Amino acid sequence: MRKRLIVVFISGLLFVCFFLFSRSVRSGRWNGADFAVTVKIQERIDKASQLRTSAFLGDLMEGSVILVSPAVSTVAVLLLTAVASFDLKNRRLRWRGVLIPLAFAILVLAEVYGKTVVHHPAPPFFMIKNPTTHFPSFYVNEEFSYPSGHAARAAFLALVAAGLLLRRTRVRLRTIILLVILTSMVLFIGISKIYLGHHWASDIFGGVMVGSAIGLLVL
Repeated sequence: MRKRLIVVFISGLLFVCFFLFSRSVRSGRWNGADFAVTVKIQERIDKASQLRTSAFLGDLMEGSVILVSPAVSTVAVLLLTAVASFDLKNRRLRWRGVLIPLAFAILVLAEVYGKTVVHHPAPPFFMIKNPTTHFPSFYVNEEFSYPSGHAARAAFLALVAAGLLLRRTRVRLRTIILLVILTSMVLFIGISKIYLGHHWASDIFGGVMVGSAIGLLVL
């Protein structure tokens, strides 16, 4: 019970941070930092010592964001719900599994609300990588980009998956490895969205905060 209260407290704290951070983003306080971070990340990758490395990273980043697209995320949520709902060992159902799709629905509403209230335009067209392929999908359809839905879904899915793994995996080393992989995935997707010019850094931070806040409630 005590652990549960701590988790709920951290979740509530993240919600407060998200609210306050959203207000500062709306005021334009982070515009300069957003632009500088995007330029630095794009320059570092584009000017890599080996052009093959740069091209490979670019392709890998484009592919990684598909993992947390709305369609793929929905499938992942259904799979996680099935795993959380069915206890094969004891042959019984766990009602808490239904919290996962409910929380995911709340996450979608939070994303829509943020993009409606926080008027934070996406990066300009000249910053978008591969505009021929991605301009119609990622730029025109998202008039405002805060918070990043991809980052929010990545954080949410990572936390839910981590919670299920911690309950079922007793091997310490294996648990650590899996947690590192999930954390790295969230970071890589966040950096990818910035590099590709789909989101600002503040969009990513906001998405991770709200995704983590909602994800913690499911644990």
